[in-house]
Amino acid sequence: MFARYLWIWICCFMMGSTLSVNAQNKIEKEYRIKPSQVPKEALDFIKKCPFKKKIKWYIEESQNGKSIEAKTFYQKRKYSIEFTSEGEPEDIEIKIPFSELSIDLKKTIQSSLDSIFAKSKIKKTQVQWVSDRATLISLINKKNVKAAYATNYELIVKGKKEKHSHYYELLYSNDGVLLKMLRVVNDNTDNLLY
Repeated sequence: MFARYLWIWICCFMMGSTLSVNAQNKIEKEYRIKPSQVPKEALDFIKKCPFKKKIKWYIEESQNGKSIEAKTFYQKRKYSIEFTSEGEPEDIEIKIPFSELSIDLKKTIQSSLDSIFAKSKIKKTQVQWVSDRATLISLINKKNVKAAYATNYELIVKGKKEKHSHYYELLYSNDGVLLKMLRVVNDNTDNLLY
């Protein structure tokens, strides 16, 4: 009896593992908008940030709906703050070199990529913070944060599977667990790699 349950559990685990590496498609279209088209809540959020450079505003349409994105440079890094269409912050992403990740995290992610792709090349790495409005503002302003927040890592990877290469967006947790994988199906790779 135990062996039967063990066999069922192993089959379910294997199916779950297989499903986790089958990517859904990422369909994304991005276009510039004027600050006058941005919700007040998003503008208020940006005013509380230490950004000195010009903010470029975008609307992003994807399989998940519409969102608003603010992009800028701060302390020699590219920042991207994503908001809902109502102006509530969803996450902050900061472009960093993959080499800045801890040795253990790099090894874990590389091992994951090796198990998914026959060949892969990381084209872009971003640290991603997810939390409430006040905590995200504190993180950008480098203040002590006592509230909970998630730190994830979003990678754009050119990966080869079954003789075909495509771009993929992969989201990893701070522990190197693959949370999401999307295959990029549009020609918007310039914006994706920005």
